[in-house]
Parts: sequence; C-alpha cells; structure tokens
Amino acid sequence: MTTDDPEVKATQEAVKTISLDELVDGNKLFESTGVSYLKVTRGGEVMRLAIPIRSTGVAEAIEHFERSNRPVPPKKRIIVKPSDDLGREMKITRNEFVSIHDFTDEGFQKELSKYDRDLGLKVLLLGVNIPFKDKDGKEITDDELKLNALRAMGITGEQVGQLVRDIRNLTRWEEAREADFLAG
Repeated sequence: MTTDDPEVKATQEAVKTISLDELVDGNKLFESTGVSYLKVTRGGEVMRLAIPIRSTGVAEAIEHFERSNRPVPPKKRIIVKPSDDLGREMKITRNEFVSIHDFTDEGFQKELSKYDRDLGLKVLLLGVNIPFKDKDGKEITDDELKLNALRAMGITGEQVGQLVRDIRNLTRWEEAREADFLAG
C-alpha cells in the first residue's frame, strides 16, 4: 500500500530504517527516548519547556497496573426478551434473566476515572527522563513526593495529558506510518 500524500511520503522518508540480522541480549535495541514540549506563558511571553522522556519500563508498568488495579463494573440482572436486540443476538426463544456488567454504575464510573488518572500519573512518573529534585537539590524517589513537587510547580492537567501522550507515542506509529509499515 503506497500513498500519494506528499506529507506522508516526507514523513516516511525521514524515518531511518535499521535492518536487523540478530538480536543480542542487553543491547537496548527497543529503548525509545524523545522530548515532550509543553507550552507555558509567563508575563505574556509564550515559551516551550523541553522535557526528556523515555518509554523503557512504561509498557511493563502499564500491563502490571492494568492487571492489578483495573476496576470491574458490578453486574446486574436483567430480563432479555426474544424480540430485543440482545435476545436476537443471543438467539433466545423465551424471556430469560441474564447477568450483565453495568458500565453505567456511578460508583464504577468514579473508580474508572480515578484508575485512568492514576495510570496516567504512573506513566508520567516513569516516562519523564530527568531526575526530580527537592529545593535542596536532593533527588526525590517517592512517587507521591514527585507528584506533590509537580503540583507545587504548577503543572496543569493539560500538560500532564500532553506528557503522557508523548511518552506513550514514543513507540506508537501514527496512522499513516502504521498503514505503510503493515503494507511492507
């Protein structure tokens, strides 16, 4: 699959291709690093903060976090009739009670929102590739203290979201590149 879009072609040509003939243990082949640019405005002047980021360790942490923390919606019993969409899909011939997950449950929605926020913060803390330091120059290693430091620095939700997106996108192809990559 090829494209005639000049912007897509330029992007494809700009990406360096490395052909592998072996995989050697310990050579950091899949490590991805980059920079996230955050907009800040001080005294009417717009500036960019360039924050080094990395993907190493982030995917593993996400997988572990999802296995251990992902909230599960409660189940509720409903009656399904043969004439309902669900009844036709289930190919039932008479009214039946079934248990289904209630994704609209308010408590579940709150838990899911907290889970998504916590996961984003975990990605942020693992993906920022510079040390966190306190006012005395001592490195901060505790996650909660790191978050408190970021809040004290005035980080916004939008900036957190941008950092998390940039970290996750270090190893994710954009749609056009992915289509070309899969086409071979």
